[in-house]
Amino acid sequence: MSAKSDAVADGRLEVRLEIKPEVVVDRVPMRTAVLHFRNLGKEPLRYYLPNGEAFRANISTLFFRPKSGDPLFVPEPHPHGYVVTEADFHLLEPGQSREHTQPFTIDPFAPGPGNTSKRMTGFEAGAEVDVRWVYENSIQRWKGGAQTLDGPTRELFDGGDIPYIWTGKLEAKMRWTVPR
Repeated sequence: MSAKSDAVADGRLEVRLEIKPEVVVDRVPMRTAVLHFRNLGKEPLRYYLPNGEAFRANISTLFFRPKSGDPLFVPEPHPHGYVVTEADFHLLEPGQSREHTQPFTIDPFAPGPGNTSKRMTGFEAGAEVDVRWVYENSIQRWKGGAQTLDGPTRELFDGGDIPYIWTGKLEAKMRWTVPR
């Protein structure tokens, strides 16, 4: 059964976090968080969330804090490697919902020979972990022209204000019992 946070909202945007119990092995055991977005308003709403899951740090960040062991932050910040496009600014009509997935592992590669993974301390089966999803956006325009390691950024939305853009910060919190 999935673990779910309560919904949090600011009057325009509602977000909710869900963690699926399934595990898929992709080099290491991977789990899935589902990020739920819903437009509560009477006008369209656009939210910024890079489609490249690995490049969402400081926009959409999951914080896992076990009772013992080190915390886990997902995703880890990546300094370059993704080109933001208008497709990363998702439009919701009034009352519309959308969800996005965010993969994570609590079983990273372990040092030593072979491709082995090891469960992080504090994330043992049955452990209670506090989880916080912070979603925030302050971007209202994407003028382009900023120099990056991947070249200059491109102008989006004709360099003007991004139509219907949501700005602010929302935090969904929950306690997650780590499954096997």
